[in-house]
Amino acid sequence: DVQFVAESELLDAINRYEAQSGSVIIMNPRNGDILAMASYPSFDPNTYFNIEDEDLLNNPAISEQFEPGSIFKIIVMAAALETGTITPDWGYNDLGTIDVGGITIRNWDRRSYGYVNATQVLVNSLNVGMATISTSMGTTNFYTMLDKFGIGRPTGIDLEGEQAGTLYAPGDENWSESQLGTNSFGQGVALTPLQMI
Repeated sequence: DVQFVAESELLDAINRYEAQSGSVIIMNPRNGDILAMASYPSFDPNTYFNIEDEDLLNNPAISEQFEPGSIFKIIVMAAALETGTITPDWGYNDLGTIDVGGITIRNWDRRSYGYVNATQVLVNSLNVGMATISTSMGTTNFYTMLDKFGIGRPTGIDLEGEQAGTLYAPGDENWSESQLGTNSFGQGVALTPLQMI
């Protein structure tokens, strides 16, 4: 029943928004069990040997990477709370910009918000707030916590073709200090839909 709902809702959304592709994963948050997984476009397994486009055989829910953007902020916020970098009543004065590793990070709407707390950082999706938090965590705590969340490596699901995602960390030739800021709001990191859920 859950798989049927996932496939039906996905097809409805594909048609409603005239999308070319999409994935739905339903997970039990208490134990991580995957209850349903659906992707579009799909194929009929009864006609497996007649499929002309081999790309349809890939499962994008475990193999396609995307840059998560602001949905990644909740992971970084949880990491900052877990390490004690911030507390639930933490706050800062948002000036609308912060320099990290030689680049200027701005809020998505180019506004400054004045004094805000941790909840307001998430509610208003403040890039500057997240970069402030990640720089306060420091590179070691920040990337250690992302590793503990499994970012940049396969989940180990028992399905063929799972990709690891992409996360550059200090010591990698493609990492730069600015990524401590940009990774905090989901840029410069790539995940599969399964990793994100």
